Amino acid sequence: MNKNIKLIILSVIILLSSILEMTGFSVKFGAQYTYVVKPLIWIFIGVIAIVFFRNEAIASKKYKRDVEFCVVITTLVYFLIYFILGYIKGFSHNPYDRTLSGILTNIWSFLPIIIVREYIRYYMINNCGQRRIFLWAFLISLLFTIVNINMYKLDTYFATSLTTIEFFMQTFIPSLVTNLYLTYISYFSGYGAPILYTLLPQLVMYVLPILPGIDWATTSLLSAIVPFFSYIYINYLINKIDKTLRRETNKTVGIKGWLFMMLVVMIIVCFGLGAFPVEPLVIGSNSMAPKIHKGDIVFIVDTDVKDIKKGDIIRYSLDGNYIVHRVVKINKDADGKRLFITKGDNNRDVDLYPVKESQYTGRIVFNVPYLGYPTILLRELLNPDAADSVQVEKGVSSYFDSAKEFTHS
Repeated sequence: MNKNIKLIILSVIILLSSILEMTGFSVKFGAQYTYVVKPLIWIFIGVIAIVFFRNEAIASKKYKRDVEFCVVITTLVYFLIYFILGYIKGFSHNPYDRTLSGILTNIWSFLPIIIVREYIRYYMINNCGQRRIFLWAFLISLLFTIVNINMYKLDTYFATSLTTIEFFMQTFIPSLVTNLYLTYISYFSGYGAPILYTLLPQLVMYVLPILPGIDWATTSLLSAIVPFFSYIYINYLINKIDKTLRRETNKTVGIKGWLFMMLVVMIIVCFGLGAFPVEPLVIGSNSMAPKIHKGDIVFIVDTDVKDIKKGDIIRYSLDGNYIVHRVVKINKDADGKRLFITKGDNNRDVDLYPVKESQYTGRIVFNVPYLGYPTILLRELLNPDAADSVQVEKGVSSYFDSAKEFTHS
């Protein structure tokens, strides 16, 4: 059988295992799916991979020791940053069962999957041919990225523009970067290094009594950033071993380059920790046109509600969704708290109900045109009713005195 046919068949089988989750198959089995069914499915896929590739030759791994050493250092750096963040944000008790039986049960839930997955990755990337190796590497990485996603919750990822951008920033992109790194080191060193890099964080999660109290989004960012810079160094090392880089080219990976990369890491990690009070949001309608259009990304700053004035564009929550409209009048309720009369620039009437202080979540400081439109298209493709899910009632509010105040400069 042709190698490419084997790769396609194996990929389809792997995707089918994810589709089972998407159809609710995993829910029917409950916890048994995680601890029994899923590991057995992956062992079955591993047997198929052994049958497919047992007679296939693998190229000599002359970089194996160097790459494995870099992966070990990368893993140590990951844990170093991980626990430094713990000292900054604090630690919390490990919620997982840490009895011997509990630890062994949890290990069984991921150990066979990691071993089989990296074994399959190793044989797939080394048997796809050199002609389009970069395309194959991306497709293989994308395949395992899809497999890592909880397909049963796919509709919730694209329920709103907020959940969509959170899905891409916190789940999809970090997972894709990690899988590209694993595919890369698998090609140059074998499946041992990827197993080591993937396995150790999982073991730590289930064994240690305390864990850094950092949010899941920051952990995802860290999981993507560390392998990215490890890839840069490994690629430089391999080129240096092969002596394909000229001396003057080597200078590009010098002290200035490393300082710049570390600065980028610090900025991204600090952003994930909430050190910068700015938050992005994809706009899902044209109610604020021409100032803000559907598909624009706006940036929200956590301004004190008492500093909001007429003419400001604010974000407020309504029935679990975010609305971005302009403040056209400010009143007060019986308790002396502010009430914001809001209106979309493109709407004829004001929003029917005033916005309470408790609904206010930030002020828009600037927007980037159309940058979030791919997110909107994908969300509407997967959830056709998403565009109609947020309806803001409009009308002449009893809190609004004059229609003349609808206009703004």
